[in-house]
This record gives sequence, C-alpha cells and structure tokens, in this order.
Amino acid sequence: MKNKEEIRLQRVVMALCAILFAVFSFLFVAEYQSSLLELLYDKVATGKLEYNGYVAGGVISLALTLLALWINKYTGFKREWTAFAFMPSALILSFITDIDRSLYVGGYDYIKWIIVLVAGIIVYALFSFVLRRVLFAKIKNIAMSANRIIWRNLLLFVILFSLVGFLSNGEENFKREARVASYYKKGDIESALKVGSLSNVASHSLTAQRAYILAKNGMLGEKVFEYPQLYKADGLIPERTQVSPLVPDSVFALLGISPSQDEKPMEFLKRAVMNDSVSDAVKDYYLSGLLLDRQIVEFTDAVKEFYPDTELNKLPKHYQEALMLYASIDENATSVNNQAMQEQFDAFVALEKEHDDAFVRANYVRRRFGRTYWWYYLYGSI
Repeated sequence: MKNKEEIRLQRVVMALCAILFAVFSFLFVAEYQSSLLELLYDKVATGKLEYNGYVAGGVISLALTLLALWINKYTGFKREWTAFAFMPSALILSFITDIDRSLYVGGYDYIKWIIVLVAGIIVYALFSFVLRRVLFAKIKNIAMSANRIIWRNLLLFVILFSLVGFLSNGEENFKREARVASYYKKGDIESALKVGSLSNVASHSLTAQRAYILAKNGMLGEKVFEYPQLYKADGLIPERTQVSPLVPDSVFALLGISPSQDEKPMEFLKRAVMNDSVSDAVKDYYLSGLLLDRQIVEFTDAVKEFYPDTELNKLPKHYQEALMLYASIDENATSVNNQAMQEQFDAFVALEKEHDDAFVRANYVRRRFGRTYWWYYLYGSI
C-alpha cells in the first residue's frame, strides 16, 4: 500500500515538473527570446512561412519536455530530485536561444558550448549514478511529505531556470534591435519605435536602425531627439558590414549613394545632398546630422537652401527648436513664429536658472525637456 502511494506521489510530482518546465520553456521561446529566434529563422529559412513565436514555443517546449521524460526512464530521478531530470532539456533550451551578433559577423563561440554540454553530461550522469545507487537505496522506505518534495523541486527549477537565463543571450541592445526588426517587418512602425524608447542608452546599431525607420517614414526631423543620441552624426549611418538586423545597403539605397572608404558620416551625407535629385529623406539625414554635430549655423543655412518657400513654423519640430535656439544666440537670426513652442523655450530657460550645479541642472531639465533639441544641444552627448 505504501509503495503504491509512493508511486502515485511520484507520478504527480513528475507531472507537475513537466508542466512547469513546459510553461517556462514556452514563455521563454514565445515571448522572452522570440525576436532572437525570429532573426535566426529569417537567416536560415526559405521564407515560405512566416515565423510565429507561439508555434515555435509550443513545438520546442513540447519536444524538450518529452525528451526529459524519455531520458528520465533511464536516469530515474525522483522524489525531491525529480526536477533535475530536466537539466539536459534546460541546457538545450539555453543553446538554441543563445543567438548573438555572430549570426551576422560569424565567430560563434562553440567552444563555450562544448565545455558547457560536456560538463553538463558529466554532472547529470554522476548525479544519476549517485542518487540511484546510493541515496535512493537508503531512503526508499523513508516517507517524505508531498509538500517537502514539491518545494525542493521548485527550488531546483529556480536554479535551472536561472542557468537558462545566464547561458542564453541576454544582451539587451541586440534584443531590442531584434524586436524593432520584427515589428517593422510586420508593418507595425509605432511598436517598432516604442522599443527601448524609455531608456537613456542605445547601441550604435539601434540608433541607426531607428534613424532609418524615421527617415523612411518622414519622421526623422520630428522625432530623432526623442531617442538617446550618443554617437552624434555617426549614429545615423550603420557600419558598412552588417552587424545587426539593419542591412546597411537599405540605408544607402534610401540615400541614393554608398559611402567610400574612410569617408566620415557628414562628408558622406553632404555628398548625398549634392545629387541632382534629392529626396526629403536625404535632406532629413543631412539636417539631422548637422544638428547632432551641433553645427547649428550650417544647419540654419541649409534650411534656407532646402526650404526657401516654406514657413518656418511648418518645418519639423526639431528643426523649429534648433532655429529658435539659434535666434536666442544670434539676435540677427529669424526666429520661428510658434507661440506654443516659444512658451516652452522660455520655460526651458527659466528652469535652467533655478539650479546652479551643472549636474543637477542637467537632470532636472532632462525630466521635462529631455526630448528636445535644446536639451541635446546644451547637455547631450558631446
């Protein structure tokens, strides 16, 4: 009778462990690492089927759960060690979600994974041998409460799940780039631009990726300073060799030319606007580059050249902000006739005067005006 209860309890524990692992692996694949797996799929797939994170999550979680149950027929983990049966599946889950920039630049660290997998096999086999031949033989007639068994398995799962998170790729910038690419591919521009929008940091690749999306959709002059700008004009142009989901040739096609060897970003953009037919996207790239490099005088001259017949208050928001700022520096310059923006600028100047300490002043001003060109010009990355 006691043996039957023990068998029934073990079945319940194994079922709970299998469900918990399946749910975790599904959410890990379908939500947390979905964008990275989508990059891998786009890289190796034929393109006939659209990637679906939930389908991938379901298939992978089911396969890994069944694998763990099958392996445990031979290793025999039970009682408070039942969760350890899922260690091989956890390592495989880590491996398939460890997707990084090597997807584009090569040089994936297989040595690390060979060491991890070999070490995992040794530990797993050793534990199985010791538990089956030594521990389980001694405690087979000792009763243990169901609560104690379940809680110890939960603790093991916490360790296993932490291991999965540690070994898989957790580089936030690359994951943001992947999420932006995923949303943009589906035509969801708003969601693509929201990714990481509250962060004060961004990689060079993510900055160039945002600039491309904004420029292609006519929003670069309106929104470029709503995102972290840490690389000046360099942040507009991706590296010539692809290191992220952004394909450099896509940007160069939008600009109509490709950069020459060792050509600096502003030299490249200046050459782009000298073409016979210049698109609005090219103008926006060039003007935004001037603003990012704080070449405000050159920017003012370029605006007069590109938009001679356009009223200043109809220009994109950041262009107006720059012109208003320049008018406060040069009394001979023409300011923008935008009452609402003028009131904001006056509030910006007044807020600056409230704090003597430069660091404190920069942070207080950022809270209210951090998404303006005024803040970038005076306090942003230099």
